[in-house]
Amino acid sequence: MTGNLKLHVIPVWLRVLAGILATAAVLAIFLAIRSAPGQVADMAGFLLLSARAILFLCVAVLFGHVAATGLPPAHLWRHAGHPWWSEKPQFSLTPDMHRFVERLRARHPQIRECWVLEAAVPGECWFIAFADPAAQDAVRADWDLRRKDVRLYLLDAASQTVATAWGRADKPDFTAWAWEPQDNEQAEFRCPATGASRNAQRVWG
Repeated sequence: MTGNLKLHVIPVWLRVLAGILATAAVLAIFLAIRSAPGQVADMAGFLLLSARAILFLCVAVLFGHVAATGLPPAHLWRHAGHPWWSEKPQFSLTPDMHRFVERLRARHPQIRECWVLEAAVPGECWFIAFADPAAQDAVRADWDLRRKDVRLYLLDAASQTVATAWGRADKPDFTAWAWEPQDNEQAEFRCPATGASRNAQRVWG
């Protein structure tokens, strides 16, 4: 079952349409600037022209993003698609992180499930993947996946041990943390010693 962080990829024909609309918006900005001397006769005309240019610029950026990435721009608003006052933690992956997760899943289908963790370091994205030792070794040997802004943890369900896929391990070590599922999509890591916790949300599995 796929979790709330579904990898929504926009079809090619919609990306082409978005590219056409973005190009049209850029052309509209160019034409508006060219006609500016004849339109701006007073402050009202200047404000109207500026508003049109800003509107066309927003359209160009929005549809240009969709055409270039193939992903909806939900990450531009942190709570897009989520209730404003949600009782559960919500996670929004950037298009770059969506692509990383898709690549991880495609290159290592032996991973049974993957969760995104609440990162303790700003600018980083943390994931935990459930896999057997053979699959974990394959992930560690895959140097093309390694990124400085991604911290990937590997959990062996049989032994309940957690280790980092690359880089040095954190303290406190996740091997001592209790895994507490809240429901099918939400879970929590809790440290028995300090009481610290990390929220987690299912990506796939």
